[in-house]
Amino acid sequence: MPDVSALRDRSVDGHLSSAQLPVVDIAPYLDASSSKEARNATSESLDRACREFGFFYVTGHGLSPSYLDSLLSLGHRFFDLPMATKESIHIFKSQDGVRGYQRIGENVTYAKRDQQEALDIYPEPEIPSSAQLEGSQQWPTEEDMPGFRTAVLEYTERMKVVGRAFMRAMADSLGHEDVFEELQTDNYWVLRVIGYPPLPASFDTDTGISCGAHTDYGCLTFLLADPTPGALQVEAKDGSWIPADPVPGAFVVNIGDIIDTLTGHQYKSTYHRVIHRGEKYRVSIPFFFEPMRDMVIKPFAEMMAPGVKVEPFTYFDHLKASSNSILLRSMIYRHFVANDQSLPDKPNSNELTNRG
Repeated sequence: MPDVSALRDRSVDGHLSSAQLPVVDIAPYLDASSSKEARNATSESLDRACREFGFFYVTGHGLSPSYLDSLLSLGHRFFDLPMATKESIHIFKSQDGVRGYQRIGENVTYAKRDQQEALDIYPEPEIPSSAQLEGSQQWPTEEDMPGFRTAVLEYTERMKVVGRAFMRAMADSLGHEDVFEELQTDNYWVLRVIGYPPLPASFDTDTGISCGAHTDYGCLTFLLADPTPGALQVEAKDGSWIPADPVPGAFVVNIGDIIDTLTGHQYKSTYHRVIHRGEKYRVSIPFFFEPMRDMVIKPFAEMMAPGVKVEPFTYFDHLKASSNSILLRSMIYRHFVANDQSLPDKPNSNELTNRG
């Protein structure tokens, strides 16, 4: 494990960059009749984006702007519900402790309270239990949010199709077709609906921001968000922060720690943060595209730096508590701290990428 006391809190550091994130058109990998030349152009642009930024915009995904807007509207409707209604599915009431609603300040990044409220959704196992990540999902009632559950689950199925297209594009760039084929099989996923109130001008950012700087732990994250400029920021190689302002009809996509690890950190799992000082309440819906639960993650040997070795591990062990892997209890469970409880003394750390 890295020495967490030596890790740097990036939540308020750095100046804004004038750089812009690249754009990747994934359409050729969703069209069976596309030409090899079109697919090569996409895979090459994706390869450059992953190596240089780890973040990029995605077009050509096949989901209409009106459809995406309808999902954001559902998010706004959820957060407009009375607090008692939202708290009826509070995360601390969930069977496994990770599913449901969190109040503003209960999601913790780098031992600081994030100024966001959220609803966290995971796939349900056939036989739910209180074991880690094995519980039943808490949903708003049909009376409170008509069609919400159906719409969310339909969206996850559509997003898995897009995620699998990216795995095919990466295979064309990197080889390892067997690995990327497995990364298209029985995909796990996580979806969050997040609400950000604007930070007051007087807010003390030393106590936290809208969402503290972090990397994501899976394969790819697809972010759908309100058209609010200046909120999401991506760390550049020089330590400055690139505004990832929404582009109409496009997703903001980033590499997670699993792809970062497979590629020996050549495809970057990049720090990002949210500092929302806009005038309106902001809703975002990140969809986390993941491997199957039991997939063995083994880094590509030719992409590893000399002398660096990472032992193979299963994706679900990466998420669950284990003495030899990243701890879910550190990476996810300890993200949730009730507002009347003390914060941890030290930030969490991430074994795979030596990050907090």
